[in-house]
Amino acid sequence: MEYFWLILAALGAGIGTGMAGLSAATVMVPIMITLCPSFTGETGAYQATAIALASDILGSAVTTGIYIRHKNIDLRRGWIMLVCILSMCAVGSLAAWMAGNVVLGGFTLFLTFCIGIRFLVKPDSSDRKTAVKGEKLDWKGIAISLFFGLTIGFGAGFVGTGGGMMMLVVFTAFLGMDLKSAVGTSTFIMTFTALIAAVSHIFIHPAILLEKWLPMTVCIITATIASLVSAKFANHVQNRTVGLVTGVTLTLLGAAMIVLHYREVIAQWLS
Repeated sequence: MEYFWLILAALGAGIGTGMAGLSAATVMVPIMITLCPSFTGETGAYQATAIALASDILGSAVTTGIYIRHKNIDLRRGWIMLVCILSMCAVGSLAAWMAGNVVLGGFTLFLTFCIGIRFLVKPDSSDRKTAVKGEKLDWKGIAISLFFGLTIGFGAGFVGTGGGMMMLVVFTAFLGMDLKSAVGTSTFIMTFTALIAAVSHIFIHPAILLEKWLPMTVCIITATIASLVSAKFANHVQNRTVGLVTGVTLTLLGAAMIVLHYREVIAQWLS
């Protein structure tokens, strides 16, 4: 039964990555530590995080390849975020191990749900002003990139996410990218952040490879296939369709993770 939940978590993570640039850890970690008994120990959350990050590497890489093929990437506006995030990833991973059993906070879960609602209400942003691909950042864009790049980078290593959700917000809301370019750029960055953070987690806690190699393999394969299929779908449909599917995906994932995260509180409230 545990592998059923692992496959389900990896499928949800892959769809989220391909459609919305969502980090696998955002979906996988809450499900794994809640529904999989082997991840409830002292280092369970850390091991779940490492597996999710490992799943993010290939999933983000194949997603990026699809978006690049359709010219939906804008590194000229995202390079500062790339440098800042990569520089802070390993630092966050070390801090996570020193802090102990770290789990995704409620803020991330509610953010996923709220962004999903946002895309359901307004699935197509083509009517608002977006930046031209390859356009240089102004001083305001540079300041925003530096601030969010450093904070997202540390969070990517500490909480164990690729930072895709926050990058999606920054790229679309602050740097003027359209949704597809934002997803393509964020998954490109996530490929490297996930690689650095996964290697850091495994280097700090090598037992992950010995104890969890089979769950890791299953999750990597499942998430990669799901990412590839969903990315191909996203790049062959209109922006409105991508926005609607993204909204449904994030809303359902956010709602499900909130229920899992606060299940004991909800049970007490209902009783």
